[in-house]
Order: sequence, then structure tokens, then C-alpha cells
Amino acid sequence: MRDIIAQTMKSMAMMMLFFTRIPIRHHYEFDDQDYQLGIILFPLIGLLIGLGLLILKNVTFFVNPYVSALILVFFYVWITGGIHIDGLSDTADGIFSGRDKLKMLDIMKDSRVGSFGSLSISLLIVSYVILFADSTGATILVMAIMGKVSVLAAASISEYAKDEDGLGTVFIKKCTDRERNIGFAFTAIIVLIINYRLIVAVVATFIISGLITKFIIKKIGGMTGDTLGFVHEISQIVFLIISSLVL
Repeated sequence: MRDIIAQTMKSMAMMMLFFTRIPIRHHYEFDDQDYQLGIILFPLIGLLIGLGLLILKNVTFFVNPYVSALILVFFYVWITGGIHIDGLSDTADGIFSGRDKLKMLDIMKDSRVGSFGSLSISLLIVSYVILFADSTGATILVMAIMGKVSVLAAASISEYAKDEDGLGTVFIKKCTDRERNIGFAFTAIIVLIINYRLIVAVVATFIISGLITKFIIKKIGGMTGDTLGFVHEISQIVFLIISSLVL
């Protein structure tokens, strides 16, 4: 039992180091087993980020809703290091370039931000501010989980699009139906605890994120770390929009 707890803590620390700015002192050396368990724990990272957003939403209740929303966006970008937003930008530049598969992948690797990338980031930030201002803290909490589970769903039905390994290689190669289904179950439990009516938004978001994933796979023959970031951010926006309609 002690070994299981220690392994879980190690994998959780790895996920937090990779996907948050939360400072963690550690002496671990990570291996494939840590990555495999870390993928299962990935939705918990969303829960932690969501709890932070929920607390901040409640703490800033007395200010203008849009000021509160802007504070939440600043916190979200800081806590995640903008890793998924960077993927959104790179994917937008590549996918909407109108080039062939190899050229799209080359554009996505380019560190420079193009016009589609800049536009996608601008639209994303504006969307977050508007939707955060109109959403409850509980809805925002579930949103953060949805982003992570949508990544698991996308990774579980795709292959890695590049010849060389990248940041998304581990997720795409190691994420199976088991990890995805555990993520689905975790999301369902949280939603039923918080507000069962959000289940409509959850199901609709998974369907839309699945269609987006299929579209990307058709374009470049698979998924990458950047395209997973794209799915992550778009799924969160879609969830917030649909939630605003059903609540």
C-alpha cells in the first residue's frame, strides 16, 4: 500500500511539474511507469487548476465581473505556463495555412507566431474573459477538468503525426481506452456532485472535441503536443459556451 501511494505521489509530482507552475522540490527520476500512471492522474491536474480558479472567482466576487474574469485569465495563464495556449497558436498557424501535411508540421514547429496564431490567442483570451464573467465558479472548475479529459480522449484515438518524438509523444503513444474511460468516469462523478445539468455540456463538448480531433487527423495524419493543446483550449471554450446555454 505504501509503495502504491509513493508511486502515485511521484507520478502526480511529474504531472504538476510538466503542466503547472506550482513549485515542487523533488529528487525523483521519472520512468515509463510514472508516465503511464501520470496519464491516468492527468484529470486531477485539471481539478487542482479548477479549484484555484473557483477560489479566485469567489474571492473576487465584489469587483466588476469582467475585472474578476480578467484576474482569472491571468491566473490561468500563469498556473499553466500557457503551454496549451502555445499549442493552440502553433496549430492554428499550421492547420489554417492551407499547405500540405509536411509544411503544416514545419509551420507548427516554427517558434515564431503567425497571423492565425496571433488571432487565435486574441480570440481565446477575449472568449475566456466574457465566459468567465458569465460562469459560476463550479462551472469553471468542471471546465478545467474537461480540458484535460478531452486531451486524453483525443490522444486515445490517434497516432503521433511526426517522425521524431516531441512533447505529445508520451500521451499519444501511451494513452489508451482505459485512461480515457477513467477520465470520463472521473468527470461524470464531479459533474454529478456539482450540478447534474452540466452533463449535457460535458457530452456535447466531448462530441465536438472528437470531431475536431478527427479533422486534425485528416489534415496531418495524427496528433502532436501542439494539436492536443489546441483541443484542450477549444474544448474548454466549447464547454463554457454550452454550459451558459443549459444552466
